[in-house]
Amino acid sequence: MKRGIDVSSHQGVIDWEAVKGNIDYAIIRCGYGADRESQDDIYFKRNADECTRLGIPFGVYLYSYADNISWSDSEVEHVLRLVKGYQLEYPIYYDIEDKVQANLSNETLTDIVVNFCEKLEQQGYYVGVYANLNWWNTKLNSNRLDAYAKWVARYNTVLGYDAGMWQYTSSGTIAGINGNVDMDYCYVDYPEAIKKAGLNGFPKEETPTEPIPEIPPVTDVNTEIENLKNEIETLKKENEQLQETCQEKELIFTCEKAGTYYIELKEQDKLFYEPGVIQK
Repeated sequence: MKRGIDVSSHQGVIDWEAVKGNIDYAIIRCGYGADRESQDDIYFKRNADECTRLGIPFGVYLYSYADNISWSDSEVEHVLRLVKGYQLEYPIYYDIEDKVQANLSNETLTDIVVNFCEKLEQQGYYVGVYANLNWWNTKLNSNRLDAYAKWVARYNTVLGYDAGMWQYTSSGTIAGINGNVDMDYCYVDYPEAIKKAGLNGFPKEETPTEPIPEIPPVTDVNTEIENLKNEIETLKKENEQLQETCQEKELIFTCEKAGTYYIELKEQDKLFYEPGVIQK
């Protein structure tokens, strides 16, 4: 489990060097609403640049006002414009809680959220949704949203919901930040998943492959046959020579009495010799 914070312009100028040793990650608001520069979070660039410089893992969120698909499309463009060039180790979250969305049907609100998430996914980003526990239980309860990272706000000692991240208080205190700040627990290793998949500005990790074994050169079939024929002829000649060497031979021995003796030697026979004088 990792401990983090989520911040926006409400925290003013943050001393990120002081913050760094007290958190594992940060979720930074990039803006709110449609794609207008006037709706960029005025401290987003500074916050994102400082986290990048100091090596603090971070993700972003956009506060939504969308009550239709067209507005959601503009919010997608808003995010893409602001996160370009950054490597985000945590998801891009769609903050769904505004009063203009409270009166939408569950189906319409879900369509808006899915539109936002799908279009960011198509651009290579890991996407999630933020809402309070009541909205997750009553308005964002479609299983169509199970495909995305869930971030739940519940200010309590227990979360009581299956989610990847829990905003457990809005009154936390951290060195380097004046006033209160939202505090979060994260239960999913998003950096590993994002980097492995090559999302959020990271290059995809290549899986090492086994070296391809060398294939011996293909020998011409006719040449191979001719070589075998030559080997056979050589073996035939060697066999003939061996047979000639091993032919049965007649051996003549001179003994004590004059005469000619013939000895037939068979396999395993032994021959003994004693020196002596030939008598004629």
